[in-house]
Amino acid sequence: MRIYLLTEENSTEMGANPMPCPKAPLARDDHLGYAEKARSYPCPDSVVGKKLTMRSEMFEHPQDGSPMALVPGGAFLMGLPDKDFLAEEHEKPEREVYLADYWIDIYPVTNGRFGLFLAAGGYHQPHWWRREGWAWKCRYGIDQPAMWGQAGFDGQDQPVAGVSWFEADAYARWAGRRLPSDAEWEKAARGTNGRRYPWGDDWPTAQVANFNLQVGRTTPVGLYAEGVSPYGCHDMAGNVNNWTSDWYWQAFGRFCMERDLIRNPQLNDELRSRIDPQGICEKVDRGGGFATARECQEVLSCTRKVHWTPETREPWNGFRTALDGPS
Repeated sequence: MRIYLLTEENSTEMGANPMPCPKAPLARDDHLGYAEKARSYPCPDSVVGKKLTMRSEMFEHPQDGSPMALVPGGAFLMGLPDKDFLAEEHEKPEREVYLADYWIDIYPVTNGRFGLFLAAGGYHQPHWWRREGWAWKCRYGIDQPAMWGQAGFDGQDQPVAGVSWFEADAYARWAGRRLPSDAEWEKAARGTNGRRYPWGDDWPTAQVANFNLQVGRTTPVGLYAEGVSPYGCHDMAGNVNNWTSDWYWQAFGRFCMERDLIRNPQLNDELRSRIDPQGICEKVDRGGGFATARECQEVLSCTRKVHWTPETREPWNGFRTALDGPS
């Protein structure tokens, strides 16, 4: 296990480009109804010559080489105030939440890393899968992500796309990790100062995130250095959405406040079974993706949730993983 401490003094100089920019145009595909024409891939000028500064402890996970950042335990502001006119009910109320320390992937899981899971026979070994996930996989003959090998989505450094919650959970188990809780994802994106977006309070632009079909597909992870979160996490807004471990329930924030559930809150299977196992049937997805429209830009914020059934495999469905911290 390699552990690093990255500071301003030893931050990475992102010379011409941190990763090669694919030149091939995006091929039209019937699965992508929004892809009206092929597009070449632009490299944002904001990245060139910039320093990427991360002041957080990190390590490279031995199973798949994923770099992970340590999010220290403690309190942070979760959600939005009732008076915030942009807030949806599920974001309310603003509350102080306490989390134990944990590690989280700095980048969404890439095609290159997911390929290790495929090569290891991950789609043919039921012990990595939840029972209902394995049944779903077998019923529909699923043996790879929906966008696997699709032109324009197949770069090794692009995030794996078209991944259901079941597939993301199976990968996390194989990797010796787990999906982050909804609260863990929000803290990693937001930090402790209540900012609206990972980069601050300014509206999203093409310099900080891949959204609004400005590119028309996913881009290599880590390309938008100006959109990095306080803990050094990239692509917390745009590119691909991030599955979390939580079930979605609009009233969960108020439920937690009423019952003083402010330490490591999570709407897990056990709690769901006690609240409404029939009515609560979708998983929380965070961060928005490359197709998130400008008029829906709040989906890119640190507090807005979207939600899908666990078998959903849209082209923007991706994920990152987490791991319990040292304490």
